[in-house]
Amino acid sequence: MATTAGRRSSRVRTERTEVSLSDFEREIISLSAASESINGMIYGDSNVGKTVLMGSLPGRTFWLVGEPGFRAAARQGAKGMCHRIGDTATAWAAVDWLEHNYEKRQIDNVVLDGLSTMEKRFRLGYAAEAFDIDPSKRQHRNLPDRPDYFNTQNFLLGWIPRLVDLPVNFFITAHAYRTDKTENGELLVFPGIQGKVSETANSIAGLMDFTGYLEARQVKARRGGDTALIRRLWFSQPFHAAEDDVRYVVGDKFNCLGPYWNLGKDATVLSGMPEILGRINGEEEGE
Repeated sequence: MATTAGRRSSRVRTERTEVSLSDFEREIISLSAASESINGMIYGDSNVGKTVLMGSLPGRTFWLVGEPGFRAAARQGAKGMCHRIGDTATAWAAVDWLEHNYEKRQIDNVVLDGLSTMEKRFRLGYAAEAFDIDPSKRQHRNLPDRPDYFNTQNFLLGWIPRLVDLPVNFFITAHAYRTDKTENGELLVFPGIQGKVSETANSIAGLMDFTGYLEARQVKARRGGDTALIRRLWFSQPFHAAEDDVRYVVGDKFNCLGPYWNLGKDATVLSGMPEILGRINGEEEGE
């Protein structure tokens, strides 16, 4: 359960109330700073291969995990450490720890694996905390109310930017949510983060350098009647002839990844993160 006391860090954090001109000038950096890290989010249906894909990241990765299945990354040869995130107290401690230790531990990447599941756990933690404080104001400790949704959304909107600000690559995996609550009646597919339909999901996607939708789809072979399972990572609006009324939340701020990447037909092995990072860094021409 998340508690107010548990969310306090051993290091007091407050908003700065004054910044001197010398401090401001010292913090100016070059717009073309080569050391800028890369942030990205990949979302899709359960078991489509998001964690396996992240397992192809080069270098040493620290995994913040919210659901089972992260061992799939280790089977891909991923190196690094992991910590389970089940409540907001642990989540806040994680970013405090990373801010102090990313350099000493030689961390190249941080992966927030299973954000959709983490979000649900955070919300249920807030509901249980409110019930335990005053049961007369709640129907059940496992029944979230409006304040619990707002608390969860605001926590994510404060926590994730701190992870984005780390001078390491930062990536998120999330489930896919679907809703038909768009103005023109479209089916909207977006990262599985609740908050005024897709508002919170869009806010977090806006912090990312790229947001990709990962799908697994049966396609017919060019010759013959056989079908094959392919995995495709979309960075621009997917085109499927039968789904013209579907809109996906995807994007590529660098405009260098193309509409999609094919990640192979093998159901157990997905690669692509080294190539994606190389393309963004101008090291790869890609397909």
